[in-house]
Amino acid sequence: MKVLFINTNENYGGAARAAMRIMRGVQKHGVEAQMFVKNKASQAEDVVSVWRFVPTNALYKAYHWVIEKIKNKWYQYKWHPYKRTKQNIFMSDLRGMTIHGALQKLDYDIVHLHWINMRFLDIDELAKIHKPIIWTLHDSWAFTGICHVPYECRNYELYCDVCPMLGSKTERDLAYEVFEKKLEAYKDLDFHIVPPSRWLADCAKRSALLGRFPITVIPNCIDTELYQPMDKADAREVLGLEADKKYLLFGAVHALADANKGFTYLKEALKQIKDTDTELLVYGTNDDLKCYNLPIPARSFGFINNDKVMALLYNAADVTIVPSLSENLSNTIMESLSCGTPVVAFNIGGNGDMIEHKKNGYLAKERDCEDLAKGIEWCLEHNVDGAMSKNAREKVMNNYTVEIVSEQYKKLYESLL
Repeated sequence: MKVLFINTNENYGGAARAAMRIMRGVQKHGVEAQMFVKNKASQAEDVVSVWRFVPTNALYKAYHWVIEKIKNKWYQYKWHPYKRTKQNIFMSDLRGMTIHGALQKLDYDIVHLHWINMRFLDIDELAKIHKPIIWTLHDSWAFTGICHVPYECRNYELYCDVCPMLGSKTERDLAYEVFEKKLEAYKDLDFHIVPPSRWLADCAKRSALLGRFPITVIPNCIDTELYQPMDKADAREVLGLEADKKYLLFGAVHALADANKGFTYLKEALKQIKDTDTELLVYGTNDDLKCYNLPIPARSFGFINNDKVMALLYNAADVTIVPSLSENLSNTIMESLSCGTPVVAFNIGGNGDMIEHKKNGYLAKERDCEDLAKGIEWCLEHNVDGAMSKNAREKVMNNYTVEIVSEQYKKLYESLL
């Protein structure tokens, strides 16, 4: 059985990390798998770059350069009317590479799609794949017009138009145009959709684009040997932290710049923390934290691409805070729980799949800063005996190990063949 994973990046971003963990897991179960990517970052032989199949002669390069320039000008023209587009909303149109020639040269029985944006896979290419296609959803883009995070908008259940993210007032806007193209591209396909959370599965089932396809919930997985509990004092010593202080952990890719990560809500919640011997640890930014006038002391660890360092941070913290406004099945939450560190998060998306309220963390009311602060203090107070840490680890070991998740995927592959 040969499975071709397709993801834009090899290891950058949550979707890439989740896809790689799944691939490594199914390989251990005897599945012959490789990953096809746009951006390769390692020397791994089972990760194949699309650029391997792009001609290197000068004539082709000149042709490709001209075509890209034309495409960019055209799409700049298409986006131009939407000057009121909400800031910090990540959206994608259907720009992509023509990679079918590359796919014809690879040997596979099943295509396993993951995150394919940033001008990688042209959606029209899917019709040329005459093999079973699984699509693991890492956000909502597959079933919306252009947005990866629709927030309160439910247009995708019927038809995307008059897009609130674009600030559009017209019915046949860019969201409508892309939605139409997806309808046409999906028309004759036979997808099997895999949302990692029950919440995203419900969204996909209600959507006009994906609702007719079979949907199976399979969570993401985690390396529980890498992300495991260790002595808190040892972790703090390695990171240069104080032994007796209380540490709160917050971070994500572009943690402070991405509005979806909820930094403004965290800042407001920290104003209500009564414990004066508390410090915030931040990762995922190189900004000077002094510029943000945080109400408690804070230190930044910058961007971290090393799992061992991340595991140290989780173990050093007393509580991890995930105030995101939209989450599928958060890697941060799963990693923290696997290290035995309770998590406080808003009760949105797939957070409730992992966090059991007041058992291994705290689910605060959505966008409620006061309840977020209450959750932080509750976890600091009630994990003195380590019971919440024990529950956190057990939750992961019972549901999200590589062995458990990869076995579910292997059974799905076998059923499709």
